[in-house]
Amino acid sequence: MGNIPIAAGIAGVEFPVSPPFAAEFDLALLGQGSYDNRNPFAYLSLVQPGGWLHFDGVENLRLSLGFQELLIRAVPSLGIKDSQEERAMARARLQQPRGQAALYEMTQLDVRSFDDPGGTHRVVFRPRFRLGQGFNLDAVRIHSLVLYEEVAFQFAADDYLARPFSFFRTFAGYTFTTRRGTFVTLGIVGQVSLNAPATRYDVFWGPVLAFSHRFRSTAPETPPEPPEVDVQ
Repeated sequence: MGNIPIAAGIAGVEFPVSPPFAAEFDLALLGQGSYDNRNPFAYLSLVQPGGWLHFDGVENLRLSLGFQELLIRAVPSLGIKDSQEERAMARARLQQPRGQAALYEMTQLDVRSFDDPGGTHRVVFRPRFRLGQGFNLDAVRIHSLVLYEEVAFQFAADDYLARPFSFFRTFAGYTFTTRRGTFVTLGIVGQVSLNAPATRYDVFWGPVLAFSHRFRSTAPETPPEPPEVDVQ
């Protein structure tokens, strides 16, 4: 087992398409260190553009389809080479309002398509389950404490994956409004991941900075989705 410091930056924009549909585009950057280098900005290890189509036609339920392109940068000290991955996603998120607070449950299926280090093309199915909570500290503007825990499993050919466990992730942060529709989230993420041969656990941890903007003039303002930090 080893631990690796990381630092993530995320920017996204969401806008209505045709009620009850909305579209979202985002870009995530991930820097990381290594087992010996404790600088989380030592390597730019991931550039991740993506897009989502959301359906909000059922109260307190958001259904989403998404696609991401992951450009994985080399980290020589960890033996990671330049590569890329395409990912299709389907998500259901159920909100449970509790006054100024809210609980939510999220289920997501990732379909990952990439070439493994040996050059064999792989398709990996990764179901994910998340439990989260938000607590708004201001009745007028968004000043919200956010917290979630998430576990993921993965399934593929037996010659690639030794065990179904993928990762456990936890996030804690604070989201505030800079002006109507624009949000900033400061937080910290921790993740325990198992590699494909099931020979090593890695612990990733570090700060997260996220910006998001929603083009919504009539709907009540609500906190954005907590930032999602993708660690390979």
